[in-house]
Amino acid sequence: MRFRQLKQVFLLAILIVFFNSSCSNHKEQDELNRIFPEYHFALDSIINDSIGIIHGAELGFKLNDIKSKEYKKPDELDVDYLLYNFTVDSLTKYDIAYNFTGDTLTEIEARIQCKSIDEVGKILESLKNYYRVKYTAPLMDKGVYVFNCFDSKKRNFSISLTDNSTTETGIINLLVYHEE
Repeated sequence: MRFRQLKQVFLLAILIVFFNSSCSNHKEQDELNRIFPEYHFALDSIINDSIGIIHGAELGFKLNDIKSKEYKKPDELDVDYLLYNFTVDSLTKYDIAYNFTGDTLTEIEARIQCKSIDEVGKILESLKNYYRVKYTAPLMDKGVYVFNCFDSKKRNFSISLTDNSTTETGIINLLVYHEE
């Protein structure tokens, strides 16, 4: 009888060790597959690509360039406007609007919504740090973080980040535009 109990305990211990190592391997693999492991995991979806400003896009791109970079069809489409809706996880979603003059991208607007005020604060900090490292330190102007930047063709543009959170929902607005 005692041998049988010992055998069961031994098998249970092996299963626990196997399960724990399996879970940690998946977690380590997930970390290896991240685009921006040094920032909040939501940036892997929101920024999506280390090239460009957001989702691999830069101001000056053509409408078809944007459509080919996105992995899905736009949720709204007009001759000078594309809108995409995305979901990060059960708490966070975002949309990106691309605005064109003629066939040239002149403005990018992103709205990030999160059901957790704590998480949206972490996402905002990660966005500020990401753009600070990639471009320059932001200036604070009436509660708006403004990054004055240069693109790959040395043209000036600005990124503004605004925390428009309410007591129930975290909201970050990101705007990319050329300085006038």
